Amino acid sequence: MKMAGLPPPTELLTEPTRNDGRTLGYVLRLYANSGIPAPTQQITIGSLMREVGSVRLVDADYQWVSGYVRRLKVENNLAPNSIRHRVQALGRAIDEFLRTNPDVKLQNAVRLLPKGYSSYTDVDRKLVEAAGKEVRRDVSRDRRLHPGEEERIVRALSGEVFPGKPRALLLEGGNALLTLFRLIVSTGLRLREAYSLRRGQVDLDAKVIRAQCSKQWRGRVAFRDVPIRPELYAVLREYLSTRAMLPAAYLFPFLEEEPDMTLKKCTQRLSDRFRVAFEYAGCENLHEHDLRHEATCRWLEMRDASGGWMWRLEEINRIMGWAPNSTMAHRYASFRGADLAQRMWVNVKDG
Repeated sequence: MKMAGLPPPTELLTEPTRNDGRTLGYVLRLYANSGIPAPTQQITIGSLMREVGSVRLVDADYQWVSGYVRRLKVENNLAPNSIRHRVQALGRAIDEFLRTNPDVKLQNAVRLLPKGYSSYTDVDRKLVEAAGKEVRRDVSRDRRLHPGEEERIVRALSGEVFPGKPRALLLEGGNALLTLFRLIVSTGLRLREAYSLRRGQVDLDAKVIRAQCSKQWRGRVAFRDVPIRPELYAVLREYLSTRAMLPAAYLFPFLEEEPDMTLKKCTQRLSDRFRVAFEYAGCENLHEHDLRHEATCRWLEMRDASGGWMWRLEEINRIMGWAPNSTMAHRYASFRGADLAQRMWVNVKDG
């Protein structure tokens, strides 16, 4: 405006914010009731209401935000991922408030935080250790099945009594948990996608599973086709030969173990059962979700009859339920160094 010869609106730029008594709790309530945040964000918003709800909006400057992040590290001792969830939700709430209240002349100080703000700095580390707490870091899972582990898990889920164990595992539903394990490790289906399958979604003639994607925004329903590998085809044939079911029936009985079973409760129950089975089989630090890493690597490593790679990266994304051009396959590609070395030395004689 100066270059154009126009006087700048100084009185507007320096006008104090009106209604400066509004608090972050007021802003967060508006955001929570706007219908914008996903249901999974409501818990985070509730935590923010308790922690910063009484702070005035005009006081939430960069110095205050920086101090809040430090308190989350030193006092709450939260992991970086949990800190990001809180700060991102707070930033979105303030953004939405400023968009719908153009008369409020205020900068969203959350957007000024530097990259990597959630990681513990050297100063944070000293303060945390002085308080007798542990420095938290993001945990990146990179666990695959070691040689022999899959066989031991199958034996455990088949009801075999292991040496040194007083009894076999208590397996409700017969061979259902065993089949669920082999389904997940052979396809990479998420746990909820697998146990909520219905009989009509498994097409043995076309050798395809039509899985309902569990990671969708605001309840959107979407399906994807997952090819059935030959070894899984035999497992499913054997499983279905032990029970007759209509197309609308659940493939596995876990959602019907008790009335009004919720997806959250069923997921937790099955995660616990897998944890117990993995511990019984002697598979240390193995989680159910690690099976999805294992399945991704198996899809990536598959070869065709001529020895070439069977799948393109976009096909892997489609099988695993990731968006086109997603980089998730790179995150899940937990290739073992021993396997890569063996590939080079397979035709080389030692010495």
